[in-house]
Amino acid sequence: MSKIKLGVFVLAAGMSGQDIYADDAVSSALQKTQDCLRNQNCDAAATDAGTDADQKALAAMGGNARDKQELYNISADIMPLLVRQAAGDPVKMQNLMLKAQTDPESFLNSLSPDLKEKIKNIANELDKNQASGQRP
Repeated sequence: MSKIKLGVFVLAAGMSGQDIYADDAVSSALQKTQDCLRNQNCDAAATDAGTDADQKALAAMGGNARDKQELYNISADIMPLLVRQAAGDPVKMQNLMLKAQTDPESFLNSLSPDLKEKIKNIANELDKNQASGQRP
């Protein structure tokens, strides 16, 4: 997987988790954030920033809505790791995502084998679609 594609994934993951519900209990906030990522049925998704992030995620996935949704699902799966690493602090979680944007390889290496495999699979699918000129 190219560093550029990994960087795009990290950027999209970071943007999609940008509106974390800091005023709720951590477990409830995590659930809401994951639901928002999986279903885009939250207030954050309807904002200009949420719409912009969604369009960037779609563009990063070559315009393929199915792959975009998989990107969101992977981002939702990453959220518990971020919460754990940041001890529930939204500012620390955002800082972790910013750091991941500058060093995507380290970020990838910090993930579980299952998440790494999901990311590699979607990157390979994107590579394959781009090589064949396939559009959604």
